[in-house]
Amino acid sequence: MKLLLCAATLAAFFGTVPAPARADAPATMGTLVYYFTYDSKQSISARDSSTNAESVNSETGALNGGTNGVSEYTGDLNDKGTMTVDVIGQESDGGLVVKISEQGENVRRASPATCVVYGNTNVICDPSKTVYSEEYTLLRFLGPKFVDPSQIDADKQWSFSQSKADETIAAKYTLESNAGGIMQIGETRTIKEGGAGHLETDVTTKIGYDFGRSVPASVDEYAQQYTDAGIKGEQRTIYQTTLKLQSDSMAKQ
Repeated sequence: MKLLLCAATLAAFFGTVPAPARADAPATMGTLVYYFTYDSKQSISARDSSTNAESVNSETGALNGGTNGVSEYTGDLNDKGTMTVDVIGQESDGGLVVKISEQGENVRRASPATCVVYGNTNVICDPSKTVYSEEYTLLRFLGPKFVDPSQIDADKQWSFSQSKADETIAAKYTLESNAGGIMQIGETRTIKEGGAGHLETDVTTKIGYDFGRSVPASVDEYAQQYTDAGIKGEQRTIYQTTLKLQSDSMAKQ
């Protein structure tokens, strides 16, 4: 295990970057607006039998025609629009309470949902509300101390892992550059779910992060989700989401 950077090294690396503006969220409540694009491409291979459906000639062994029981499906869904995040307050455990809504031009529209976001990228949302995957992409980078200097190692990296029930999450973050608190951060993230299908999601994300304001200025995420049901078929979906900060009412004018 690599040693964490010492205080002097951290000070030299971060320079004179101001303290995050959301250290006490209730005193800096406001609204963030992001422009987003979303695209998903899905391909499904389904099989209704573990053997070929063709009948076989008992004398020659040749197939008499028919189908092999496999069906292929593809689909594409895309949209663009804005997301609005209202910062409400901060919980005693450090979680930031927000309301997020989405206003897509076509089908991706969701009314405000209350969520609590944490610096380790955990997100808890009202289960009675619709929260789209692209909203979760934004939410997980809004938590206080998403970039915590005390957790960054000598290679300018930090990681997060979690196991609960039938799900495991492993993520690694690399601080690729820092120009006065305007950072470029790379994320690799794998989510595995047990049970039927063995669902796995592999995520690669580029994050433009404003450390002074504790907000992502831009996000470019590419995710592949894969389900393998063995002889019954498989499903693969590719998600691409981009986000760009349009306005921040908490920013100093």
